[in-house]
Amino acid sequence: MERNTLGHSGLQVPPLTLGSYHVYDRMSQEEIVDLLRTAVDAGINWFDVGHYASAANPERRVSDTDIRFGWARIAAGIKREDYIHTEKLWFGGPRPTFKAQLAESLPRAQVDAADIVIENPDTAYHFGTPHDMKDIVTQMAGVIDAGLSRFWGINHATPAEIREACEFADREGMPLPTVLQLPYSAIARRMAEDPDLVEVMTDFDLTIQASNTLAVGVLVGRPAAQAGRPLGPDGMTAHAERVAGEFAQIAESLEATPAQLAIAFTLANPHVASVIAGMSKRSQLEDNLGAISLLSRVGAAGIRDALSALPQNERELSVGELEN
Repeated sequence: MERNTLGHSGLQVPPLTLGSYHVYDRMSQEEIVDLLRTAVDAGINWFDVGHYASAANPERRVSDTDIRFGWARIAAGIKREDYIHTEKLWFGGPRPTFKAQLAESLPRAQVDAADIVIENPDTAYHFGTPHDMKDIVTQMAGVIDAGLSRFWGINHATPAEIREACEFADREGMPLPTVLQLPYSAIARRMAEDPDLVEVMTDFDLTIQASNTLAVGVLVGRPAAQAGRPLGPDGMTAHAERVAGEFAQIAESLEATPAQLAIAFTLANPHVASVIAGMSKRSQLEDNLGAISLLSRVGAAGIRDALSALPQNERELSVGELEN
């Protein structure tokens, strides 16, 4: 599998990432082992393993998806040096510092350090805490200096905030972010294609790890009622249900599945290094892998042309916005 360069880090990453947002909570340990082993054998070695403060099962106080990943990764025989490990960090609210969060989350996944940590403002949003980019940069520098991660990225921030972080880090000699984890799909293009964001990414050699590409599976045919977890950015699933039939017809015209077309569209953007998807079945993984050959066969321009008339979600959030 060909690799993409993750911004200025030089890190070579696969075009597909396995996400864990409550996914492993819904799987048996045997299924997780099989999925991880199949992924690595196919060339996918980037795993996003967050410690989340909510759970798919409402009777659980905290999701144990990261714990289940740790045991499965060991059982699958995947050595720590053979994969890229991403952790989530939460800014604002009654949460501890980034270092304290990692002191809790890393042992849960049975690792000593991450390769990438992604700052997420979710807690700050809910508690009304301003997004302090200088504090985030300074804390990330401390995390990297302590050997707890090699690189860092941002989940949601405005182009102005991202520029502020990069300029402050550059001025103070601290590590710059290298990746932006953003919702991006064929029906929700505003965030990743925002002109101001593109300018910042170009100026500081940043790349995107795209999320919500399948609209929690609704864009590729799963009813929203079966999603089994929070449904993402404002209006995403409702709009996905409205256009799923048309999207499937376009995919069929390209001799592809809807999932393959959805992922291929996102990878057609040169600023996207990888697509993160919460695959829970080997069949889903094998289907998604076909997106790479589809992109090679049709080409980026052909993919975008085929989807040029697809209706966009009018309620899509702008970059840096979070749903209330």
